[in-house]
Amino acid sequence: MRRCTILTTLALALSFTICTQLVTTRAGANAIPANVDIDPDALLLGSQGEWITAHIGLPEGYDVNNINGSSVTLQVMGSNVSVSRYKIEGNILIAKFDRALVTNLLLSLIVHMSPHVKQKVSLTVMGSLYDGKGFQGSDTIEVFFTQI
Repeated sequence: MRRCTILTTLALALSFTICTQLVTTRAGANAIPANVDIDPDALLLGSQGEWITAHIGLPEGYDVNNINGSSVTLQVMGSNVSVSRYKIEGNILIAKFDRALVTNLLLSLIVHMSPHVKQKVSLTVMGSLYDGKGFQGSDTIEVFFTQI
């Protein structure tokens, strides 16, 4: 019984990873390069907080007002987290992602980490404009945990 559960879990994880890679490849192949700054810059796993925030800017010739805000996702450890809320301030789209969802995806890092040691993790923001063109940008944050 346990072997079937493990094999089923592995099969689902593999198929999800393959599908995620196909979406990423399709979006990233001709994507507009976005400038992305993710906050917080350092994330303590298990800490309190409501949001992971991405500040997204587009290169000259593109307008953030043309971003389909509901298309924005944050790629974390091969999984996509949908935007929870967003707003535009000047020439920046500010996207908020559920911190608990992101943290749960990052918890798999703990197996490979020592307490109080920071691990650099690249997070990628993807989305599309209303005309269908995709954009993509990444930022690196530090992730760490404390042992209780």
